Amino acid sequence: MQAPVLHGRSRVVALCAFYGVLSAVFCAPLFSQPLALGVNDWDQHLFYYGSVLKNVVEYGQMPYWNPWYCGGNVMWQNPQIAIFSPVYPLTAIVPLQLAMKINILLHYWIGFIGMHVLVTRVIGVTFLPAVIYVATLVTASGAPAIHLRVGHSVFLPGFYLPLQLYFFFQALKTGSWKYVFLSAATLALMVFNGGTHILPMSIAALGMFSFCAAIARRDWRPLAFAIAFGVAGLAYSAPKLIPVVQFVSGDYFWDTRNPTEHPDRVTPDILKQTYLVPTQEVSARLPLQRHGWHEYGNYIGLGSALAIVGGLIWALAFGSLSRRSAEREGGFGLALAVTTIFLFLLSLGEFAAYAPANLAHYVPLFSSFRIPSRYSIPFLQFAALTLAWAFRSIVTRYGFAQGARIAVGVLALGASAHLIYTNQWNLRNVFTEAPFDTSFHWMQGRRQIATLADASPYTPGSPMLRALMEDRSFFTCYESLQLAHGSGADRPFVFDANPGERVADLDFSPNELRFSVNDGSPDARVILNQNFAPGWTSTVGAIAPPRPTELGSVTVPPGAGGRHAFTFRPPGLIAGWALFDVALIATLVSWRSRSSPLF
Repeated sequence: MQAPVLHGRSRVVALCAFYGVLSAVFCAPLFSQPLALGVNDWDQHLFYYGSVLKNVVEYGQMPYWNPWYCGGNVMWQNPQIAIFSPVYPLTAIVPLQLAMKINILLHYWIGFIGMHVLVTRVIGVTFLPAVIYVATLVTASGAPAIHLRVGHSVFLPGFYLPLQLYFFFQALKTGSWKYVFLSAATLALMVFNGGTHILPMSIAALGMFSFCAAIARRDWRPLAFAIAFGVAGLAYSAPKLIPVVQFVSGDYFWDTRNPTEHPDRVTPDILKQTYLVPTQEVSARLPLQRHGWHEYGNYIGLGSALAIVGGLIWALAFGSLSRRSAEREGGFGLALAVTTIFLFLLSLGEFAAYAPANLAHYVPLFSSFRIPSRYSIPFLQFAALTLAWAFRSIVTRYGFAQGARIAVGVLALGASAHLIYTNQWNLRNVFTEAPFDTSFHWMQGRRQIATLADASPYTPGSPMLRALMEDRSFFTCYESLQLAHGSGADRPFVFDANPGERVADLDFSPNELRFSVNDGSPDARVILNQNFAPGWTSTVGAIAPPRPTELGSVTVPPGAGGRHAFTFRPPGLIAGWALFDVALIATLVSWRSRSSPLF
């Protein structure tokens, strides 16, 4: 009896369910202790999400200012803090830490689905075991898992790359501009979800592919689509991106990351361990290795490495030709291969004077991307697509006999199982800290909070998140991107610098500190005891911008009094929303525009 063949909606549902199962299997170690918490970076990143929820849920305010650590720091302007994330609605039904684990599973599922539609609908591979293998090669590779091992939730938006590429390639294949805008929307989603680390990877990959495609096709339109993608993506993300740029380029910004030591290059020994050693020990280092293994590790195994090399050779040899002239795809495979090689060279770091990573230091945006080994993520993405293109090209050219189908199917599914089993190791024992109450209560934020002055963030027990849930500000800073420090842990958030104690009745909320100024003399010099940032205003009068390590203040003369407030709103936010609105209108006007297909 022949097995039933699924069609249409039933096939879509079955495939979505299948990839959901794969994602659940891969992420299963995270759920061995569903409510357990993490340390160091996981404590920090769960604290980030908790800070947003604290502002929005318990105080009914936008996530603009973070008074919960470092003596006050920006929130909306911090590029690592996610403004939109599935975590937030999930916390309505489950605790924060479980919501994060479900969020990770959802991102893996998005990665699998994105790879499937990319490989089937763009590359044209129809042999399901091969599709599953290529999807697994990218989604279940070592890099995302090892970053999650150490708490880098900011790399989760990397799972949007397959969908981004799918929309962009569909734009090239159909000539429809709506796919350019959809691709740009995924770029904005990355930014709003705290994934600015993925931004240069995305732009470098699509920019190089479009450049190669334009040369191969002798047509400028791939570059036009790439420019439109970049402009639209940055415009869609402007409400977040403009405040971020103003923050990191301003006088009050303090980058506490260690100075870079040059050169930062991947040696042959590091390269071998990156892709071929099953379990990278996070703490162990090889000679000349500048960072921990979480910045390099991307295990794929020897078999996959050889397959990628073979796919590259085939694409370089035959990628400029097309056996299917009706699809006009000549040059597509070659553009994939050249982009793959370019990204691989980028990931090797500063190995020569004119290495791509060295040249990137002179390019805005890319100059701040300090760890070139992270380009192994988009490299593997394009390497897998090149392999898929080569497989389809070979099958089209030579056919696919039944015996070959069985052999390739067994190898592909075996390799997929191996990648899932091996890289799953990174997700074991990630969350082992004892749980505590991480629930948020609608509009029940305290109007007075204490400051935890001398606690260390490097101790067990998730100290930063615990302090947040206990309504205490964690003064010791665990943050790379922060404001120059001027605040003190021994004074209230607002106080009178002059004798007389005219300032009283502080009413705390994250973005607004309300206080009373009693009548009397002398002058009341009202001090804002938060690290200063442009964006603070007062109902008393203008705040004279202090020097970076000083506090902002206003002066209330004798006889004046009443109820006043310090309020924070990120600079550049209104300009960002205005640019977003203009981009949205332009998108609606151009949505149905199209040109002739390019491939």
